[in-house]
Amino acid sequence: MRDYKKEIAAYLDKIKERDRHSIDRVLEDVKSSKYVCVFGIGAISYPIISALKALSDIRIDFLCDNDKAKWGKYYHGDLLCISPDELEKYTEEVAILITTQHYKDIYAQLLGKGFKRIFVTTEYRLLNNDFFKKSENIENVKNCALRLVDILEDEKSMEILQTLIVNWFDFSIDGVGYRGIYSDDQYYPEGIIKLGSNEAFVDGGAYNGDTLLEFIEKTAGKFHSAAAFELDRQNFREMQNNVNRLDPTLKKKISLYNLGILDKETEIGYEAGGSGKQSTFINVIGNTSKTGETVRLSDILKDRKVTFIKMDIEGAERNALIGAEDLIRDQKPKLAICVYHKPEHLWEIPFYLKKLVPEYRIFLRHHTNLEYETVCYAVL
Repeated sequence: MRDYKKEIAAYLDKIKERDRHSIDRVLEDVKSSKYVCVFGIGAISYPIISALKALSDIRIDFLCDNDKAKWGKYYHGDLLCISPDELEKYTEEVAILITTQHYKDIYAQLLGKGFKRIFVTTEYRLLNNDFFKKSENIENVKNCALRLVDILEDEKSMEILQTLIVNWFDFSIDGVGYRGIYSDDQYYPEGIIKLGSNEAFVDGGAYNGDTLLEFIEKTAGKFHSAAAFELDRQNFREMQNNVNRLDPTLKKKISLYNLGILDKETEIGYEAGGSGKQSTFINVIGNTSKTGETVRLSDILKDRKVTFIKMDIEGAERNALIGAEDLIRDQKPKLAICVYHKPEHLWEIPFYLKKLVPEYRIFLRHHTNLEYETVCYAVL
């Protein structure tokens, strides 16, 4: 087996010696271009463009997409989408930011048309740019990553850890990317999550019920119970509608909560997602579009059976786990916890779970071709 600790340490030591990080070079090249175009209009483009506008004072002039239905329409406020043919008028003067997981295909397309300044930016790398610029943070990444290697159960988890770290600092179109670590079995990876016929499932960040419905399908409807928590009211209504279509024998085993999960009962602000988009936790009441209530899982599910917990709650996972501490210690459920929203979650959450239940076996899996959907699995 490869010496992942040695490779990770050597790589991060080199990173600390750099004068500029790759993301800064990209942003400088984009800012120096006469025109800036974002290529790819979809769910992924919205948070990336928001991050660009918030952090890098980049002026976006127009959008482009291969979908003819989008040409001539405005998105992201007042940005006009033009066709690839029209984009060719700006070949020598435009910087193109690709905002789709199909970036390699789009890159090949644009390169074939003679474009030179083609880049990919990712949401969390932009949002965490200041974090990665600090030498002391890079040293902490190294120390924590080396400790994490020691508790990971298989080589695939170690490969994923190393790949994620390299992409934090050197993600590019022709770089290492995420394709080599991608798997499409999110929350139910083969050989890790094994479902029995009497599972009691808790879905934290249930969105419109998609993961809940997948759980029902994978158990063929043979399960003890399911509790789904969703803070966003519109997403919750969609989930209710989806669950209401189920057979009554299944519906009676399902509890739906229009609540967020944290380490305390409180009112919380969030940015509304709505159809096709997740909501975003803000954690304070302020300039947010909506507010909702949160609970502790250990309180609301007290004395109830729990065998499997999934969490994808926009960066609030660490706090929600604290709110589920008693439940996890007592029942030791299978866990599938997202760890991609904040860089430190990649090690903090596995360390915390191992502290709660030392006998947990810890795995990492990555479930998209971009930076999203890295999940920490903890099982006995």
